[in-house]
Amino acid sequence: MKQQISGQTRVLGLLGNPVEHTLSPIIHNTLSELLQLNEVYVPFRVEGAGVSSAVQGAFDLNVLGLNVTVPHKNQVMHSVVELDSVAQGIGAVNTLVRTNTGYKGYNTDMPGLLRAIQSEGIELKGKTVVILGAGGASKAVAYMCLQEQAKAVFMLNRTLEKAREIATQMNQLFHTSVMQAMTLEEWKNVPGDSWIVFQCTSVGLSPNVEQVIIETPEFYEKVAVGVDLIYNPAVTHFMRLVQKAGGQAFNGLKMLLYQGIIAYELWNQVVVTEEQADLVYDRLYEAIHPSGDNIVLIGFMGSGKTTIGHRIEEKYGYTFIDTDAYIEEREGRSISQIFAEEGEEYFRQLETVVLQELITNTRHGLIATGGGMPLRRENARLLRELGQVFYLQASEEEIWNRVKENQNRPLLICENPQEKIHVMMHQRHPIYSRAAHVEVKTDGRNVDAIAAEIYQVSNKRQLR
Repeated sequence: MKQQISGQTRVLGLLGNPVEHTLSPIIHNTLSELLQLNEVYVPFRVEGAGVSSAVQGAFDLNVLGLNVTVPHKNQVMHSVVELDSVAQGIGAVNTLVRTNTGYKGYNTDMPGLLRAIQSEGIELKGKTVVILGAGGASKAVAYMCLQEQAKAVFMLNRTLEKAREIATQMNQLFHTSVMQAMTLEEWKNVPGDSWIVFQCTSVGLSPNVEQVIIETPEFYEKVAVGVDLIYNPAVTHFMRLVQKAGGQAFNGLKMLLYQGIIAYELWNQVVVTEEQADLVYDRLYEAIHPSGDNIVLIGFMGSGKTTIGHRIEEKYGYTFIDTDAYIEEREGRSISQIFAEEGEEYFRQLETVVLQELITNTRHGLIATGGGMPLRRENARLLRELGQVFYLQASEEEIWNRVKENQNRPLLICENPQEKIHVMMHQRHPIYSRAAHVEVKTDGRNVDAIAAEIYQVSNKRQLR
């Protein structure tokens, strides 16, 4: 439940310029809601000349904590009473934590990025890392790589001087010589392959989404993992080039998430669970990827997705797409064959690819999904991006009556299918609920009535 602002409400804030399009309030106000802390997070637009007085004013106004964004991350260091060692090493502050005498400055960008890549299974120890760009973000990435004992770190920049300055500083700070500076054109001198590459420039940022700092295809053939700190667009041209060459690619949204979470933990002396972090990430994702104009039906096998979907198609002019049928046509074989020949994990990955295709190509459609599609967290997010998601609910008894004669259910080929239904529905219900915008009960109801309800609710949501 959201807290009402009162005399007990503590203020958190963001200092920067501009701040009008920041996503930080989503992170911190959602965390306050989840943790039931009476706090509110507000962006403050501050000109450069006013940074010092803004920090002092915030302290005098009993502001609990502040984030700091461009262009004030360096300047604000002069307004704190103490600096954390990471902020001191990077030379930038993005978080102010209240003490008895003023604010202590922290940098949560680096630990936030580290937490983000670790959540994707990426480890830096013993790896060759390439950093594109030599700005403030690049310096934080360099600090992280040396701290995590990367084997070699190469900072590539248009002008060599700035990259060389950062490399010298980092090598001295960590008493090593593993970091080197190069121009962008010298990428061929980076040894080996299977690089981890961090794209730290603003090249490719919306609206210039087709730009990339290095065009050469041969560069991307050496990239095992590419991390673009940009998160809008969600898939940058850099990421597409990495994926096309066979590498893994990630954007910067999780870095934004975790740097905010770490700041919130510092302000409140709390620990945010991964489940809570996932909920915040869902809201961030939806802020960047609003739902399309499609209707999406999810639910357990036999819940009526196909029947109701066809009825909405007939009555309201939507184009009906059954994802299982779509996959069978795409693959040239049945779902049962795919499960038997490739396994369930392959099929779930295939569902993700299909959802990405549908998001790109489908407008005003009615999509009925396979029962297991929302089980992957990525799929659940993609479903909500595809359209308004309706969870069709039916009782175990009703489900069994509908599916017991159907021999094309690979997950029910077992000794006790009724018990399997009970266990699976118990496991899946919270996943379906979380993925859905709206829940619709179907037991004992007329198909036309259900179709009309979904259509009306969908239209109301789109008009908001």
